[in-house]
Amino acid sequence: MDQSPLSVSELTADIKHLLEQRFANVRVCGEVSRLTTHHSGHLYFTIKDAGASITAVVWRSTAARLNNLPKEQGQFIFSGHLSLYEPQGRYQLVVQSVESTGEGQLAAEFERRKQAFFARGWFDAAKKLPIPALPNHIAIITSPTTAALQDVKKILNTRPSWIKKTLITCIVQGAQAPATIVAAFDALKKMEDIPPVDVVLLVRGGGSMEDLWCFNDERVVQAVVDCTIPVISGIGHEIDTTLTDLAADVRAATPSNAAEIAAPDCESLRKRMPRLQMLAQFLQPRIAQARRHLRLQTNQLEHRWRLAQDDRHHQLERIEQRLLQQKKERLQSHRQRIITLSEKLEALNPKRVLARGYSITMNNNGRVISNSGDLMLEEQVHVHFHEGSAWATITKITDPESVQ
Repeated sequence: MDQSPLSVSELTADIKHLLEQRFANVRVCGEVSRLTTHHSGHLYFTIKDAGASITAVVWRSTAARLNNLPKEQGQFIFSGHLSLYEPQGRYQLVVQSVESTGEGQLAAEFERRKQAFFARGWFDAAKKLPIPALPNHIAIITSPTTAALQDVKKILNTRPSWIKKTLITCIVQGAQAPATIVAAFDALKKMEDIPPVDVVLLVRGGGSMEDLWCFNDERVVQAVVDCTIPVISGIGHEIDTTLTDLAADVRAATPSNAAEIAAPDCESLRKRMPRLQMLAQFLQPRIAQARRHLRLQTNQLEHRWRLAQDDRHHQLERIEQRLLQQKKERLQSHRQRIITLSEKLEALNPKRVLARGYSITMNNNGRVISNSGDLMLEEQVHVHFHEGSAWATITKITDPESVQ
């Protein structure tokens, strides 16, 4: 029996199914030609070599996340899957990722270095330094012309004004970049600023693997590992990962995020400080209890006064005078108690404490010093007054037990 003929649509559908199932994940290398950018944002082009060619497409959503985009007459490695366009019976490569022909070698070298540095303990989480809760001085290592620097400045401008910011310039791309980044860390060691630097931001914007390759350089990674000041890396975008990111004490998703991690905003600082409202909430129940007691005493006195009206007239006058005096004294006593509690509430206001000549002393890590045993000679401390603040150097420490 003769087989029933297939329609063109049926045959094409069968071919599409087999083609897309068989070539669901392919990598192909070739030269780009006839590149066209559609008004929709899709990229259409041909991939060719000396013997053949194939049409390809990069959808707009894919193009938006790629670091590399195909360029006319450029050599690239394309990854994706084959798809059949049924109305024309034409197959094409739907591209998901694009690599320059050198990226494959870079990726292999990246993995080799990653394993070698890991074996040296350069990525060991136990060796990473904590970020200070409240820094006094932030160093920024980057190029002065990068957008990353502007992003960091924008964030830090919303942080407490007393934080000092120092830019240490370097090159962040190309063959000369590693030496300048290492030189920046060397300059950091020689700084004698007051207050000293207590956190470092190493930042630059996004780019291809070649653009960020300087941050995979052994010299740069070792400089980050050897730095005695906590380092926050904000290199590229969240999808970009360099060996410097793995070596840093904290890896941020972006340069802006690095600045956000380095210093808390003013609102979060306010939440950490004791608030007058909390003290008022503590004292209000006690004040309310005193007022209830006052009302009870007043009612009892008034009741006694009414009973005394039944006694002889001369006794009534004496009792009345005595009750009135007792009432006056009790009222005065309770009023004074309320005044005293209110004054205590006001006295607990941190600003009033500072206004009386007291001060708050903090170390370089932003921790309040309450005991001389927490200090070290030649240590720099930050002293906050009612108006303004100052930095001081500890030249002598007195044992708390010797203070009478």
